Amino acid sequence: MPDQRTLCAALDAVDLGMALVGPDHRVEYCNAAYGEYLGLAPDSVAGTSVFGAGCPCESLAVYESDWDRSEMIAVSGEAPIGGVVEVIVRLVAPGSDTRLVVVRKGMVRTISARRLTPEVVEDVAQFVNDLTGHPVDEGALGVAPLSVLLLALADLESLRNRYGEEVAEDALRQVAQALVLQKRKADITCRYGDGQFLVLAPDTPRYGAAILAERIRQSLTTLDLEVIDGPVPVTLLAYTAEYRPSMDGTIRQAVEKASAMLSQRAARHSSNV
Repeated sequence: MPDQRTLCAALDAVDLGMALVGPDHRVEYCNAAYGEYLGLAPDSVAGTSVFGAGCPCESLAVYESDWDRSEMIAVSGEAPIGGVVEVIVRLVAPGSDTRLVVVRKGMVRTISARRLTPEVVEDVAQFVNDLTGHPVDEGALGVAPLSVLLLALADLESLRNRYGEEVAEDALRQVAQALVLQKRKADITCRYGDGQFLVLAPDTPRYGAAILAERIRQSLTTLDLEVIDGPVPVTLLAYTAEYRPSMDGTIRQAVEKASAMLSQRAARHSSNV
């Protein structure tokens, strides 16, 4: 069995970044290649948050509550040094709180060169028009990838049952305000279904939508409700997906699927509270 120094040298040689991450989400140890992906010297990475801004693992924070601890997960992220990286996370051993994070170079995607077909753009534009009653800029909408982000207030039903519909609507208005402040100019936002918010993000891969969701969550940690003294802690749930017309069907079908996944997530949250 090779020692740690030999193993890290081997991983460095194939540009494979490796870090051991403790239960506090901070790096306990990493090799030189992992530090390079963060644009930092390995010695300065130890003790930092693996989910810190600019880290290849930044988007993993969104998925953390849904990890099946017996399985391995993989997502894409953009490294500070440029290009796309693949991030793989797995527990070191069953019952352990230490995670092994592996980062490797992925295929660099030329996002600006990709466009949705005119038929797909027309379908998306009609879907948005049906929801909002307003036309959209089809030119901006056609830049791929197009990601779907759905947000929901985890405690909405509890607020309704305890304080009534008016208070619940006030809470949703505050979520909408936070969303409007954090979204980009090209993003399309609207209410969707019962208490959900939809964001269609052109020119955005899934991990970009996940980062947007995290930014919205961080901007709204409490609600200010007249019927309750003091700020009310709030939990926003999110689900993201990259729209693939050839696999997902129409945008309506893709959003309905994402909405159902978010509803399942909300149900799991409620059962754990």
